[in-house]
Amino acid sequence: MNARRRAIAETNAFLSMAMRSDESMPRIPRRRVDRGGFAELLNRPNASGIIACWWAKALDRIRDH
Repeated sequence: MNARRRAIAETNAFLSMAMRSDESMPRIPRRRVDRGGFAELLNRPNASGIIACWWAKALDRIRDH
């Protein structure tokens, strides 16, 4: 499978799992970062740590399914 198809498949798997999950998932901003899309999260203390933990958890959940 080429990289593009794999990325689409992985994104589809993640979004499908997130939609079925009882856990609250962060919303995906509809605005670009330079237009405030992630401003609220990025302004928090330790934002990079929060983001890294969220992605680690999200990717671990995909691997477990």
